[in-house]
Amino acid sequence: MKITNFGPNGINPYKKPLVKTDSNIGKRDSKSDQIEISEEALKLQQQAQTDPARQAKIAEIKQQIETGTYRVDHQQLAKSIHQYYKDK
Repeated sequence: MKITNFGPNGINPYKKPLVKTDSNIGKRDSKSDQIEISEEALKLQQQAQTDPARQAKIAEIKQQIETGTYRVDHQQLAKSIHQYYKDK
């Protein structure tokens, strides 16, 4: 005996949410999104911008990478990684 049409045929469970999403595209609310940045976040953002020594070091490394003269000290890198996980 051969059974055909067992279960729901032609129904894709992943297509139904897609259809809902497509129908909601035309329905835009007039509401606008708003964000609020805390004072602490603003202070951190200002600190990151005002550190000239760090900015100079970053600029130097970027220039070395662009010219192809940047070299990694593998021994120092390995020691730093080991010390980081040792201190955890």
